[in-house]
Amino acid sequence: MALVGTHQTLTFSSPVLSGAGVNANVVRGNDNVLRAALNAHDDDASIHVQSGTFANRPTTIADGATYFCTDTRDTYSRVAGAWVQSGWAHWYGGFSDYTDQTHTAINTAKAITFDTTDLSRGVTVVSTSRLTVAYAGDYNLMWSGQFVNTDSQIQDVDVWVRKNGTDVAGSTGRVSVPNKHGSVDGHLLPAWNYFFTLAANDYLELYWAVTNTALSLQTNPASAWAPSTASVIATLNRI
Repeated sequence: MALVGTHQTLTFSSPVLSGAGVNANVVRGNDNVLRAALNAHDDDASIHVQSGTFANRPTTIADGATYFCTDTRDTYSRVAGAWVQSGWAHWYGGFSDYTDQTHTAINTAKAITFDTTDLSRGVTVVSTSRLTVAYAGDYNLMWSGQFVNTDSQIQDVDVWVRKNGTDVAGSTGRVSVPNKHGSVDGHLLPAWNYFFTLAANDYLELYWAVTNTALSLQTNPASAWAPSTASVIATLNRI
């Protein structure tokens, strides 16, 4: 990508050929272009794209300039003396799990895990539970889980988010899963979402705790009338 000022020079020396002066300030090509025209080209930021990290965007540059961020993959335009985002990269990941996830103790934090990547571009699962972003930005985390209760009493489950290994204040949601009725287990499929501002290589995890180990996240095989059930589904996409 060309940088502003790459070709500029104050003057050229005009060589002498067979006694006749040759104006080196005229660039010979398909047409005779003046040196001043090339300098004017380089002075016009609107026809240049500069690149670098988001933090290193130039602060003094003419309106109309374009800047490509190598760390976020976003494009910015210079408008009224400020950088305005004119294009952004879409990073996303969709993940699910097809195993039963259980607890061995009540009121104990445990990470929700994923064994299947449904779709991924710039977001990956690391260590089975960490939804990890390659690029900085604002992200939307959405999830749902198929909870099953085999106990004869209603039981509660807490679900919350950890960011880079630290619990996020205010992120816990508590739901009550219906009790077992006769031979039919209680089922509940809660779902909600969160917004986060993330730096490159940040990760999010979903954690859960139960009031009774009769609660689990359960997957089910396909039936004669419906496809299989994932125990948990999560998507993380840049907004």
